[in-house]
Order: sequence, then structure tokens, then C-alpha cells
Amino acid sequence: MDKSNNKDIFWQQIRGGTILAVIFIHCHNGVDLPLNSINGASYFILRNLMNFPVNMFFFMSGFFMKPVDDVKAFYKKRLPKLVIPYMFYTVAYLGMSAVFGNGISVKRIILAVFLGTASTPLYYIVVLTYFTLLAPFLLKTVQSKKNSIIIMASAPAFLIVAYAIRFAGTDIWNYLKYTPVWLSFYYLGMIIKAYKPAFNRTVLWILLPISFACELISTRILLKPFGVIAYSQMRFAGVFFSVIIILLAYEYSKKTDKNDKCKWLAVIGDDSYAIYYMHCAFLMVFTRVITFKDNSILPLYQLGEIVFAVLMCELVVFIIKKVIKNKKARIIFGV
Repeated sequence: MDKSNNKDIFWQQIRGGTILAVIFIHCHNGVDLPLNSINGASYFILRNLMNFPVNMFFFMSGFFMKPVDDVKAFYKKRLPKLVIPYMFYTVAYLGMSAVFGNGISVKRIILAVFLGTASTPLYYIVVLTYFTLLAPFLLKTVQSKKNSIIIMASAPAFLIVAYAIRFAGTDIWNYLKYTPVWLSFYYLGMIIKAYKPAFNRTVLWILLPISFACELISTRILLKPFGVIAYSQMRFAGVFFSVIIILLAYEYSKKTDKNDKCKWLAVIGDDSYAIYYMHCAFLMVFTRVITFKDNSILPLYQLGEIVFAVLMCELVVFIIKKVIKNKKARIIFGV
């Protein structure tokens, strides 16, 4: 979710929409609800529709990566912006966990620090830190077709392995195992930025419903044996759908008459980094105060979660910016 120095309102709106999709994914889910019910069917459709944000964020991180002339200076500038907020929120979430009665052990602390297990979203920062370390070297390989093919091929190759492992009845840690797939999206951003290719919008719009249909079919097939994992972005259908969304966003970013009517989305996009860190805490508060009932309308409940989380995150960001009126606010709090 690194921001570009180029304050293109279009990409800030994309960031805003993408972080809203992330929040939806972490809302109360309906995976156990029957698909022939309104709540079950709505969750099935909406969850698949929102199945692109992490891939999009990694793409944008690679797309907005600038050339690196001094590797040491690059690391000195970029790594603290990732590591310091990450450690701050890791400690905060571990503290919240202890307050709510979950035990804290040395093993749990180690896993939290190195794997991002203190809270669901933190794995993204761990993976992005790895990619940031690799960025100077990846940028040098963009001009090599051979190396580019090898890196991009890591996604389908790994997905085949992941499918085989899953169907064999075993698994490895749920998030970091997908790093090779996310690396492909990160690198795709670099390639598109370097070569500036053109894609036919009509073809992409035709492929969009096709890719979404693949999402629905894939999820339906995998839902019974795998449960919530069937909704993962890290499936061939999920990758296909994400790529189409990304390419459409890229093509429309070229327009000179971009839509600036949804400026509130750009505001959310500006604060997407902070919202990503904080939203799970506020979702936890919401669900503890307002419990989902069996007769509740799930989409409305989820909308309430999203609105509450965004408003509370923006309130915290506003207060932080008022109290700490310098760049330290961004370094410490991720805003």
C-alpha cells in the first residue's frame, strides 16, 4: 500500500476502493450459511466479487516503485516506514489479545514478529518487507525477458503445488506460503510501469464477467471440502479475476478526463495504510457490541462494520495528525 509521490486521484480512488474490499473480507462472514438463503447467497457473490485487493495492493506497490540508484539509501528510507509501524501494531494487537483473555507465550511473540500473526492483516507487511528488500534486484531484471518469464511463472507453478498439497490433505501456513504468487503481482506492476503496454478495454470488459464466473464456479466446487479457504484469492480463478481488474484499472488510469467525483474514496485511499493496520481492531469492537443475529440481514450488518471501521480509523488519523504535526506521525502510526 505504499503511496506514490504522484498524487493521481484515480489511483488514490483505486486504493480507497481496494481497502474497502479488504475490510469487507475481514467482516463477519457467511461461509457456513446455506447458499439457498439470502444471506448465504449474498455472501457467496459479494465475497467473490471482493476477491482482488491484496493482489491489487502488491501490483500497485511494484507499479509505483521508482528506480533505485543507491541500494543502501533506499533501504534506509523505505524499511523504517514498514518495520516501525509494523512493530507498533504487532505489540498493540498482542496487548489487545492479552486483555481479551488470550495467553501470550514466547512462541506466539516470535511468530507474531516474523510471520505477522498478531492480527490477520499484518502478514501483508511482512511480505511487502521481503519484496522491498528484493526491489533493487527485481528492477534490474525487468529488462531481461528470461528472468521476467521465470519470475512471472512462479505464480502458476506454485499454485499447482498448492493445489496438490491441499488435495493431499496437508497444508503449510495459510498466508506466507502464497508469497511466490504475490511476487508475480508485485513484479507485474514493475513490468507494466517499465514497458507501458496497451490492452484492449473491450476485450478486458468481456473477460471480466467470464473471470468472475470462474470465481463463482471454483468457489462452489471447493467450498464443501475446504470451507472458507475456497474463497482465497490464491486460486487460478482468483488470479485470473485479479489480473483482469488490475489491467482495467491500469487502462483507465491513462484517461485524461478521470472521474474525480468520488473524492471521498481518494481520502480513504490517502489513509489506506493506517486503515489497513487499524480496521481489524474496530471490527472486533463492533462485533462485540452488536452481535450478528440469525435473523439479521448479513450485507447490512457488514455495511455497518465497514462504515464503523472506516469512520473510527479516519477519526484516529485526524487526531494523530492534529497531535503530531510532522512526518513522525506517518513513521510511527502508518498514517
